[in-house]
Amino acid sequence: SKVSAAILEMDVWLQNEDTIMDEWGLGKYLKKGFRSLFYGPPGTGKSMTVALLGKRSGREVYRVDLSSVVSKYIGETEKNLARLFDLAENKDWILFFDEADALFGSRSSGGSSNDMFANQQVAYLLQRVEDYNGLVILASNFKDNIDVAFLRRFQSMVYFPKPNRNLRITMWEKYFHGFDTSQIDFEDMADKYELSGGGVINVLRYCSICAAKNGERVVQEQDFIKGVEQELYKEGGTI
Repeated sequence: SKVSAAILEMDVWLQNEDTIMDEWGLGKYLKKGFRSLFYGPPGTGKSMTVALLGKRSGREVYRVDLSSVVSKYIGETEKNLARLFDLAENKDWILFFDEADALFGSRSSGGSSNDMFANQQVAYLLQRVEDYNGLVILASNFKDNIDVAFLRRFQSMVYFPKPNRNLRITMWEKYFHGFDTSQIDFEDMADKYELSGGGVINVLRYCSICAAKNGERVVQEQDFIKGVEQELYKEGGTI
């Protein structure tokens, strides 16, 4: 898949950056580090993939909590970011900005002091991301939410789609393997309902609670459909 290919590309870079930059002498042309955008609907595995990449490359993933970085006070956000990047600089961390739209969003062309303040934060962040010598991954639900100036500086942009029909069937069958699901037609459910991987897991949780309440490992059709309805509502869809 395209996601697997992109992860392999990042992994190969991480393992061979010194060779490429120093031994092969490409450091005079290429910037250190690697920058990637993961985008797609919620629950499609962006965070899980970052964790997997950290495990494969033997690097710690540092998830940036944007609520603790972004400040309403002028200059504070830049100070917080400076501390973060200084701390990460030589630790070989994978810096992961989840729900990155809050900080990496499109700059406003308005002339208010708030607009100028926000644009100043984005410009500062852009510089620090570009200068970071490790791997930076941004996660967003929509690529269009991210400032185009960032997009130009990314080495890769990886789209995480919702699972297709066949994958949905496979996931339903795998996750519900330990239950009596004779009331459920997974092929029919996969045709009717387009859920993300995270949504499927949440339906499993809901159905397991219902089964425990009923005292038997049986998934009732009405419970299954109610769980799916709840997820579709959260994901902005309809039943």
